[in-house]
Amino acid sequence: MRTTQRKAQEVAEREQKLVRVALDMASRDGFHNLTLGKLAEEAGYSKGTVYNHFTCLEDLLVEISAESARRQLRYFQAIADLPWDGVRSVYGMALAYMRHAEVAPVLFELSLTGRTTDAVCKIASEQRTKRRDLIEAQMAQVVGYAVERSVAEGGFDNAEVEATVAVDALRAYILGYAAMHLLSPRFLWSGEKALDARLKVMTSMISGLGWTHLAADDVARLYREVAGIVDSITAQYAPGDYYQ
Repeated sequence: MRTTQRKAQEVAEREQKLVRVALDMASRDGFHNLTLGKLAEEAGYSKGTVYNHFTCLEDLLVEISAESARRQLRYFQAIADLPWDGVRSVYGMALAYMRHAEVAPVLFELSLTGRTTDAVCKIASEQRTKRRDLIEAQMAQVVGYAVERSVAEGGFDNAEVEATVAVDALRAYILGYAAMHLLSPRFLWSGEKALDARLKVMTSMISGLGWTHLAADDVARLYREVAGIVDSITAQYAPGDYYQ
C-alpha cells in the first residue's frame, strides 16, 4: 500500500474511532455533556488531533448524521436488490428506516440533530456537510427508484399528491414517529410488545398516502425479512462499534 493511501486509511480509522467513542459517551453521559476536549481524553488522543478532524461539535454531529445515512443506504440497496415489486420495496424501505431507529437509537437520535437543526448546518464545515449530502442524495436515488417502480406497476394512486411528495411525507412521519415513540419508553408504542400496533399504523400511513394496502400477514413477513437485513448489516460492526 502506498504511503498516501496508508495515511488516508489511518485518518479514516481514527475518525471512525472518534465517532464511536463520542456515541458511547453520548449514550452514557448525554450529548450535552460532551466536549471535544473530553472526547480527546476518552479516546486517548491530543486535543490537536481531535480538532484536526472536527473543528467543532457541529462537525461531529454532521459526521454522525452522515454515518446514519451510510447505514440507511446499505439497507435500502439490499432491499432494492430483492425480487420484490415496487410497492413492497417502498414498504420494506420504510420498515428498514423504523428498524434503524430501533437497533441504533443513539445514532438515529443524534443524526436527527445533525441533519435537521439549522444552527448545526450553518456552523459545520461546508466540506463535511457536502459529503453528508452526497450520501443522502445516493440514498434518495435508491428510494426514488423503488417509488418509480411502484408508480409504473400501478401500485400508487393518489390524484392529489405526487409520489415524490408522498414518500417525503412518509419519511417525515417516520422521523417524528421514531423520535417520539421508538426512542422513549414513556410512549405507548415503544418496545417489542407494541410491534403489531406499529406495523398496522405504518401500513395505514403508507396506504393512506396512495400505495397499495398490504395485508397484515404480508407486512409482518416483510418486517421479519427487513429486520434480518438490518440486523445482519449491524452485526458486521464490532460490538460497541458504529453505533449502538
